[in-house]
Amino acid sequence: MPAAVTTTLFSFNIAPEQIEPKKLDRPYVVEVVDASGKNKEELKGISDEVNPFSITEKLGAKPFVEDKFTAFPDIKMGIGSKITLYRAPEYKIKEGKKETVIRSWTDTVGALFSERNIEIGKDDRVNFPLDTRLDLEMNIVITRVAITQIQEKKPIDFQIIKKDDNTMDQGKTKVQQAGQKGIKLLTYEVHREDGEEVSRKLLSTEITKKPVDEIILIGTKPVITVKCKYNDTVIDAALKYGTDANALCSLMMKESNGNPTSGQGNDYQGLFQYTDGFWASASAKAGFSGANIFDPKAQIYTTAWAFTHGQRSRWP
Repeated sequence: MPAAVTTTLFSFNIAPEQIEPKKLDRPYVVEVVDASGKNKEELKGISDEVNPFSITEKLGAKPFVEDKFTAFPDIKMGIGSKITLYRAPEYKIKEGKKETVIRSWTDTVGALFSERNIEIGKDDRVNFPLDTRLDLEMNIVITRVAITQIQEKKPIDFQIIKKDDNTMDQGKTKVQQAGQKGIKLLTYEVHREDGEEVSRKLLSTEITKKPVDEIILIGTKPVITVKCKYNDTVIDAALKYGTDANALCSLMMKESNGNPTSGQGNDYQGLFQYTDGFWASASAKAGFSGANIFDPKAQIYTTAWAFTHGQRSRWP
């Protein structure tokens, strides 16, 4: 035999005033008036709703929360009503790339911003003064302006200074001091609109690190590459008068083969074969007045002087 089934019955005592009245379908006429007050649309239908928003929504009027309603007779009477839906005026607010449609019954741009908690910064721009009265389908543009200061570091190139060095062979170079770039700090005032930079103004420039010049030594000491005698004296004389040491050597070897007493007793004598008259004149001007014509140092220095004072053509 199957087990017996036990059923428990519950009863509730409910006061009459707690019983919700049964919703009844009632006839409604909905008149939709646009924000200009000129265009109207009429809708009819049955609804069991009890507030104007729900009734008009059910009848297809698509109300917005900002819209206003009137009803006659009062909906609470439960016999049906004519409901007038007044569309709230709408305004477009563009803020950067964002565009929003706002419906409001306020009367000025500033009041609209206050109602919607839209804050306008001291540098922001609005295409209408805040006390401008609102107009239907008004397009309001807010440009968010940010003015800030930024700093940028930029390198300062160093200078390259070349110095002659007569202790180093000609053609050689040496970095005596490595160059180092400096740093300057630039302060700009940057103007941005809706997040995009539109301008910047340089406010100040400060050198925070000075550059260090690079110094390169250039060898000027003559290098003798031809057959020669008295090399050191030739080099010293060439340096003093800025002439070509190899040219001096070549001329010396051509004229006397490096023999300081060459041509003794003849018209042309010494390393570079001077005549007595030319020797007396040139040696005195070169600082060797009275020097012996066979003095190799005097002849070398005098000839170096002659090379740089327009006398080179005396030697063919």
